[in-house]
Amino acid sequence: MKYIKCLLILLIGVFSFQSCKKDFLEVPITNDTFRQDYVKDLNTLDEFLNGIYLQLSTRFFKGYFLIYPDLVSDNVKPVDGSDILSYLYRWAQQSNSDRSASGINDESVNMNSAWFVGYRIIRDCNFVLEQADSYKSQNAAKADQIKGQAYAIRGFIHFMLCNVFSQPYNYQQGATHLGIPYVKTSDWSKVVHRESVASVYEDVINDFNTALSLMTLEEPSKYRFNRRAIIAALSRVFLYKGDFLQAKNMALVICREVPLLSSYNYPEKLFTTEETEAVFQLPPAWGGSGAGNYYTYFAGFYYNPGSIQFSATEDIAKVISESKTDKRNDWIKPMGDKWIVSKYPSNIVFGFPDPGASSYYQTIIRSSEMYLTAAEAYSRLNKADSAQWFLDKIRMRADSLAVPTTVQGEQLNELIYTERRKEFAFEGARIFDLLRLSMPIVRKDVLPGGPKMMLLPNEKAIAPIPVPDVELSNLQQNPGY
Repeated sequence: MKYIKCLLILLIGVFSFQSCKKDFLEVPITNDTFRQDYVKDLNTLDEFLNGIYLQLSTRFFKGYFLIYPDLVSDNVKPVDGSDILSYLYRWAQQSNSDRSASGINDESVNMNSAWFVGYRIIRDCNFVLEQADSYKSQNAAKADQIKGQAYAIRGFIHFMLCNVFSQPYNYQQGATHLGIPYVKTSDWSKVVHRESVASVYEDVINDFNTALSLMTLEEPSKYRFNRRAIIAALSRVFLYKGDFLQAKNMALVICREVPLLSSYNYPEKLFTTEETEAVFQLPPAWGGSGAGNYYTYFAGFYYNPGSIQFSATEDIAKVISESKTDKRNDWIKPMGDKWIVSKYPSNIVFGFPDPGASSYYQTIIRSSEMYLTAAEAYSRLNKADSAQWFLDKIRMRADSLAVPTTVQGEQLNELIYTERRKEFAFEGARIFDLLRLSMPIVRKDVLPGGPKMMLLPNEKAIAPIPVPDVELSNLQQNPGY
């Protein structure tokens, strides 16, 4: 990745969303040249960290990245006649030299941009880690808090990239198959190599645990990685790893501390500042001008009827509508020959330039996920009673007429998997669940000529490694590309 020396504009962000401090975005977006000049003390290092969070909102978790897991599986399809992300939808990603670091765009034929943006963020986290101790005499606890967040972000982005570019943990015995490079330096000239998936997971877990050990100050903001967000992320990692005991233990911490939205507020308060179950959330933002302009385009922008590029499949519509009294029926609405995704709200932020599409808070982790993680883990640990209890907390909140779960074993597992599909539809989880569970992708509602079924695991279910890193950094390409 020596070539990824992306030059970004030194940008002072303009605060543009509610319920955050004004200085949250007052920070340069980062690059090799400017960061050395900008960071002079602990306060400017913290501002630099804010710039990393801004990159998460405007670049990494840009709408297409969140749509990708539903698009390449069975929840979402491009609108009829559209070629947007058609290579991804048709399981025909192309390995090429595209080096875009501005986020996935409508002409992308692969996930290269997610790779470039992700590693840029990782390098910036490493810069923070390399600098923090230099300013520790100014405020030791704050320096450790900054380091803790950098470790957490570094671990989380590596985990997300591993999901996209590598086969799941259980693909080979001991997870010895190829993962991704785990980069621990800001120096672009250092040689990198692909580690095993087992090694990547070990490093991710170590980064999260190191973050927890450093973060002794209370961090109340859900727009930053705090203690709860790290524990919840660890629970997800352990679930994907198949370590159900640890996944359950971590999930229970969040279930105790972060209340679900009540049936009275669910699902209307999701993706707002009043979403009590949000553990880690990205706020909408805009600012700058000319070349320094930035804007958050979350997934809802591309589902909105005014700018629609993707629609729900009839497959997911049928799953959600199994019960007519399920509140989640409102997440998908028929419009002509399409199923419109209406899960994301609009007009949440007063004065937002595009209030109908992107003016909401993109939740990345919420406590509902922890309830269903606990349910799945308990079921896998042969504790059906506990699994049923956590499952029904989600089921019966969504559907007041749902009857208590009584099945056990594989039938219980299937109910949990279905509930995950319902609850997290369009939130960027579907393909990763199918991969880790080795469940096939089965599409009944497909575009003309579109593929209908893929058995997993499959070489085409993951993205190719960008060609420049294959050629310049000698990284091994994924089979099938």
